[in-house]
Amino acid sequence: MKIAFITFFIIAGIAVLISVFKSRQPLKNLFTSVFQGIASMMAVNVLGMITGVTIAVNWYTLLTASLFGIPSVITIVLLDAFLI
Repeated sequence: MKIAFITFFIIAGIAVLISVFKSRQPLKNLFTSVFQGIASMMAVNVLGMITGVTIAVNWYTLLTASLFGIPSVITIVLLDAFLI
């Protein structure tokens, strides 16, 4: 199960990187996506003082937020809310 998850994550990451580098400004788009993902993760944790919803900051969540941006942060919040 763990190998399948890692394989899926690698394939999805490669797909995101391919789509970023096919654009006209690949580095700008890559940095924008990374910044948006980390900023949204920080915003969720800051607002967590009010709402009670926080995200654990570790290598997995940082890598996911950096690579996939805002949709991954939303998915992490939803998974946290429904699985715990």
